[in-house]
Amino acid sequence: MFVCICHQITESDLANAVEQGANTMKEIREQLNVASQCGKCVQFAKQVLEEHNCNYDLAVKVA
Repeated sequence: MFVCICHQITESDLANAVEQGANTMKEIREQLNVASQCGKCVQFAKQVLEEHNCNYDLAVKVA
């Protein structure tokens, strides 16, 4: 699913950025340019970031 229509950024693109070490919106914005134009994607991008960071934290605690 597209997160940022302005730059054609998908949820998968965000997940890949997080897996490669992006942990903040600033880092994601620097890597993908998400939320840099109209800003309508900011809330969803934050939600995706939080979900992936939460899943990562759970995986680390279990392992």
